[in-house]
Amino acid sequence: MCTLKGVKINIADLQEGSILTEDLFVEKRMLMRKGSPLTARIINLLKNRNIKFVYVQSSFVEQKDHVEVNKDMERKEMDYKQEELGQYPDFMKTLAELSMEIRYGHALRNKDDILFVRDLLQKYMEISRYREMLCAMKRQDVYTYLHAIDVFTMCTLFAKKEGIHNIERLAIGFLFHDIGKLKTPIDILQKNGRLSKREFAIMQQHTQDGYDMLCDLNLSQIAHLAKSHHERIDGSGYPEGLVATSLPREVLLLQVIDVYSAITLKRPYKGEIGAAEALVIMYQEKRLFDANLLARFVDFIGIYPENAIVLLSDGSHALVEKVNNQYPLLPTVKKFDSGTSISLPFDFKLRITKMISYCTETPEQLFNKLSEYLISGDSDKMEKYYHKLLEHYSSFEWFTKIYIPIYQIFSVLKNQSVVSETRINEVSVKLRQLLENALFQLRKDNKKSEAILLLVENELKPHAAIQLLEGLLHTEDLYPFILDLDTEENEVLKIADYCKASTICVISKDYNPISCKDRKLNLYHLGEQQLESFVLSFAGEHQQKMDMIKKLEKYKTVTKLLV
Repeated sequence: MCTLKGVKINIADLQEGSILTEDLFVEKRMLMRKGSPLTARIINLLKNRNIKFVYVQSSFVEQKDHVEVNKDMERKEMDYKQEELGQYPDFMKTLAELSMEIRYGHALRNKDDILFVRDLLQKYMEISRYREMLCAMKRQDVYTYLHAIDVFTMCTLFAKKEGIHNIERLAIGFLFHDIGKLKTPIDILQKNGRLSKREFAIMQQHTQDGYDMLCDLNLSQIAHLAKSHHERIDGSGYPEGLVATSLPREVLLLQVIDVYSAITLKRPYKGEIGAAEALVIMYQEKRLFDANLLARFVDFIGIYPENAIVLLSDGSHALVEKVNNQYPLLPTVKKFDSGTSISLPFDFKLRITKMISYCTETPEQLFNKLSEYLISGDSDKMEKYYHKLLEHYSSFEWFTKIYIPIYQIFSVLKNQSVVSETRINEVSVKLRQLLENALFQLRKDNKKSEAILLLVENELKPHAAIQLLEGLLHTEDLYPFILDLDTEENEVLKIADYCKASTICVISKDYNPISCKDRKLNLYHLGEQQLESFVLSFAGEHQQKMDMIKKLEKYKTVTKLLV
């Protein structure tokens, strides 16, 4: 049969897909657990850290009675026996799935920390009711299970570092803070998209359900962790709207880590968000968390958001300039004493020891950065600040606060040849893609109160102002249907009837009146220059000030009545 054993392999001879057979430590800090697969990126990381060799699995074959054992069947049989015995899922394997260094940073810095959490979980799992609950969470929804292990691990170690007493009593509450989701309908739990008000109300019930379930498990002393982990210190949370003074320290700690875990864990409908980016998002909503606890959590994991002012191990201060999501512990920093930018070394001879301060960038600052990279023609950095800016605005302000002002800047750059034509074209393509992605999201919502027909001349269809106008109409709760100008008049009127549209806007150089009979249609005409002026008139406005139809009145035209 096939047997696996650990062999010592030189780092230069490692192959992608090899499996570690021993825990890997660097400077007394755990880097990887045994059983972890080695990807090309990880192998490169090991080389950069001057690791000379590792122990990996090597297979050899023994013949016994000339019978070949099917490894897949053997593995399935083992999995079946494990499930049959009711054993809890493999904690170490789960930690590997959670991308330890990318998301945990320095939190799992040594073997003792990992063994402390592992042994504590093992102690809980010796109680059949707890073991059954955890297995039930994994069977229902793998993400809920991963999130539970994730939060349990970070909360337990952070609480230990914070000096919170009775950790062994509290940690089971960290593990089962979302246990109430066992009663949440699976279609709501795994919905790919925004929850409706009714669905969100059902989802919120998991906090009370969790409280009740923990009480039934004779865990009433920590059931408040399940009930209150969605409360917020400003009173905006649920289910009771509690404020900071009513929330114990362990709940404040759980709130921070619960949100961090939810943002950074990958979901089928949500791409991966890096740890440093997640912290930026949390700082934008810092009114919801205990500020001092949030700052200490950042130091705990040792991953720092861009624009944080930090203290380095050599005693100097620096600004975090750039964080690579694959190597978040090694950002690029700009030292204040020398003004030089450096990437922190792989051997950690120079490292960040503490965050001094962090201030979120205002929308104005973000837009200035975006403009700076637009002017320089750096499309990648422009897109980075574009996405940061989107987080500050709701969809109706995307056009008035971002897209239209960008369009104005881009027009100036193009007309004055400030940037080379090649870079202009590259940035133009990127801008169009970003705008089209935003329009795609708006088009999916077809539950608008009213429709409007746009008859557009072919020569004007590529004009960016057409897309900007479409976006503005969507934000005014109008659904625009864009038709060719040469569409037969009878067909246009049929479509207007079908869509129940009371407004038709013709966008062309010349205007030929549309014939109407027994129809109350508002007709408008915009030439190319008028279209651009109309769109630009909305720059910087708030939705409350926008009145699309009122602004269109100056372009109203007459109908041609059929006799």
